[in-house]
Amino acid sequence: MKPLHRLIPTSTLALGLTLALTQVSLANTLESCGGSFTFDAAPERAITLNQQATEVMLALGLEERMVGTAYMDDEIPEQWRDAYDQIPVLAERYPAAEVVLSADPDFLFAGFASAFSPDNLGSESDWHDLGVGTYIVDASCSDWHAADEPKTTASIYNDLREVGRVFEVSDRAESLIEDIEQRLAAATEGQPGNNRSVFVYDSNLDSPFSVGCCGGPALLMNLVGLESISAGEEGNWATLSWEFVVENDPELIVLIEADWSTADEKRRHMESDPVLSELTAVQEGNYLVIPFSETLLGMRFVDGVERLAAELEALD
Repeated sequence: MKPLHRLIPTSTLALGLTLALTQVSLANTLESCGGSFTFDAAPERAITLNQQATEVMLALGLEERMVGTAYMDDEIPEQWRDAYDQIPVLAERYPAAEVVLSADPDFLFAGFASAFSPDNLGSESDWHDLGVGTYIVDASCSDWHAADEPKTTASIYNDLREVGRVFEVSDRAESLIEDIEQRLAAATEGQPGNNRSVFVYDSNLDSPFSVGCCGGPALLMNLVGLESISAGEEGNWATLSWEFVVENDPELIVLIEADWSTADEKRRHMESDPVLSELTAVQEGNYLVIPFSETLLGMRFVDGVERLAAELEALD
């Protein structure tokens, strides 16, 4: 009997081989904001450059594939604390490129595009030229999302699927997505915010930094049924004036808790100011507090929805 390949035209064999190689290449190719990169195999020496990215890796159980992490905003949740403690912390904020290179990474994963700015680690393409793959979380890529386009939880799912696929843990990714969807549905049923107006206070005492129309925090407010006073501002975040806040006199104030701007600091500022202390929400003590990481479209976004929903019910 003739071998099977002798019965198949050479051109057909070549086409089949090409298709097979293409499928393998596509499976290992990761599209990021700064271009695509094809891995020869699943990464083994990853570095995360923001807490948002770190928590995606930890949720997927990939801590043993990590050789470094950086840039925390608040506390790592207890469920990931032991895993996180095994990973070297390279810097308090973004590490120098030389520090990253010394760890010999094969993958750099950032939560914000600022990680790959000229003042920090340089462009994604520069790292690709060095044979290091990169990824910026979906929601942080301005090339993929217009400034006036409201974001959805699809960004979270896309990050899990893409990173899970390249690290060959797609089953874990799908399980996490299913859990998030179920929890979101339960937490947002009935929208406990009851369309009350809210001022989201992120940072800055002089000119309050708040949220715009279209980022994760804006989506969070919408999901629980709150109406942000700055919903008409373009982009993910917005710098407001105190005059604007006073004019809109919100019923509620959401204080974002972060290492670099605590909720207590912001509350003390408003309560000690002769004008701001007259705001309805300040007078009535209608504050809600949420960690910064729970406002971003990452692994803890669903925690933020659940937290705000519970705090709103407690207010009632």
